[in-house]
Amino acid sequence: MNILLINNYCVPEIGASSHLYYSLGKELASRGNNVFYLTGIPRYNIDKLQYEKYLKSEKFFVEELEKMKVIRIKLPYVDRHKFIRRGIEHFEIAYKMYKYPRKFIENLKIDVSLVYSPPLTLYWTAKKIKEIAKVPFILNVQDLFPQASIDLGVLKNPILVNFFRKIEESAYDSANLITVHSTKNKKFVEKVCKNLQKVVVVENWIDENEIMPDEKINDFSRKYNIADKFVVSFAGTLGVSQDIEVILKAAKEIEKHENIVFLIVGDGIKKEDSLKMAREMKLKNVVFLPMQPKEVYPQILHSSDVSLATLAKEVKTPTVPSKILSIMSAGLPVIATMSLNGDAPDLIKIAECGYVFEAGDYKHLAETILLLYKNESLRRQLGKNGRKYIENYLSVKSAADKYEELFLELMKKSNKTI
Repeated sequence: MNILLINNYCVPEIGASSHLYYSLGKELASRGNNVFYLTGIPRYNIDKLQYEKYLKSEKFFVEELEKMKVIRIKLPYVDRHKFIRRGIEHFEIAYKMYKYPRKFIENLKIDVSLVYSPPLTLYWTAKKIKEIAKVPFILNVQDLFPQASIDLGVLKNPILVNFFRKIEESAYDSANLITVHSTKNKKFVEKVCKNLQKVVVVENWIDENEIMPDEKINDFSRKYNIADKFVVSFAGTLGVSQDIEVILKAAKEIEKHENIVFLIVGDGIKKEDSLKMAREMKLKNVVFLPMQPKEVYPQILHSSDVSLATLAKEVKTPTVPSKILSIMSAGLPVIATMSLNGDAPDLIKIAECGYVFEAGDYKHLAETILLLYKNESLRRQLGKNGRKYIENYLSVKSAADKYEELFLELMKKSNKTI
């Protein structure tokens, strides 16, 4: 098949969406499919100097990565703190990702496309490609926008809320199929989508060969002198959705245990606030590090004894943080604090890979860290359970199987042949 993946991000950018689609694209290409990946030039979680190297390029260019043809569009570098500019950017991205490579894409004879949301506006890019090249598309809804932004208090203006609700309806109406990563997300989408038969659950995935269990003593643990410590890690974006305060409060609860170190790796708009809070609490058992390159991330997990997934209480949509899958794949226990009404708590319980508590519950978080600190056999068993669940149900191979089946179904309905 000739498959077009559409995503705002792609490696070398560090983030859940770029890693998710990159691993899927690699797997689909390894099966003999022609995979084209429409994205922007690197600009998220990378050094600005690296971004500026791409500014010398044309409006779009094509490079080959892992047997995929990556179509990169020249896009602006927008400060993450500028919410209004980022909102405008979402429309700019959608327009340029269609306009710049339009003629090139028309000649590719694409069979089907898969578009990542957010940003939700990218549905428009897929819709226009559908119109000019008769390409059916699947909208892969990862974050429930605008609902998630409403819950977080980022989107308050009723006029804007109504405006984005209309875009959401249009996106769901124009897609040939909609995939969501959990059953409770499916119920949310079905409240908006008029055709319930369109909505299909395809759980998120991970390349289980990229993140595997490994030795605690490695270049990363030696570099930061944590090889002989009990390491509790949190790695990822430090944004409005993530609850770093609950980690700091838990660290304060058990600060007398000098062998326990909390390692927070990442950047984001809440990092400065988190650093300030740690200073005010006079925490000596917390280490902050900047976002690390993609190839270093597995070593962060290998250096850890347990890893955390924490969401703010305002996050009410049933998200499953991608870091949970990474932790499970590395064979580590997961401890999570988040709304108990989502699918992530169900996943942790079904996989028997860790513990989950209500958002903000630092007392239970601290108690459970101590429990695992004192019980190595329990840590090992939880880690083994998580790894086994990934291999059996959430590997990139399983996801590729499901998407190939959906692609063929859409092609049949569109009278396309291989």
